[in-house]
Amino acid sequence: MELNSKQKRQRILLEIKDLLMGTAFPLMLQLILSATVILYADYNDDPAVQWLTLAVGEIMLIAAYVIFGRQNGVSAYRKAVVAGKKRELKSTDIKVYYKTGEYALWKGAVIAAISVIPFIIFQFIQCVAPNTVCEFVLKYAFGWAAYPFMVFGVKTQWLNFIWIIIPVGVHTAAYYWGGLKEKKRQELVAQAQEIKDKKKK
Repeated sequence: MELNSKQKRQRILLEIKDLLMGTAFPLMLQLILSATVILYADYNDDPAVQWLTLAVGEIMLIAAYVIFGRQNGVSAYRKAVVAGKKRELKSTDIKVYYKTGEYALWKGAVIAAISVIPFIIFQFIQCVAPNTVCEFVLKYAFGWAAYPFMVFGVKTQWLNFIWIIIPVGVHTAAYYWGGLKEKKRQELVAQAQEIKDKKKK
């Protein structure tokens, strides 16, 4: 059924809300890891300790994005299956009707991209108009991206944008993996139900 303009706006708003909910935990983990593990590297003068601390922080960030990406993929695919069954039963639930929050690979990339928007904003401002506020925020809140090149003595701030690839790529891959795992699980459930139904007959 074709949606009118009001319904399209409503659908977009519901989808944005769902994407932001998926972004919340990855963003919080960025801030926590940057303000604890990665920031520790800035307080130590020993290069070996700096590199080790930075490596541990980045690995923890990657692990967090794998966990949340996989869970987002599982939840989205499960939601798609449940919503599909509800649509067959002619459900009037607005989220079911609009297919809000249902699995789509592009959402895995968008969720991660939204989570790095605050970093992008502060980093861009720091690149074009360096100031102590942005420097402080980048170091304490987004050290996962602002600090690595600093450890190796690279002066240009523009290179920091490269680090965006890691959370976006990792989350997208994990989202796909989660969706795939849930798809296989749902297929097994459907097969088991089919066997059970045959036995009843």
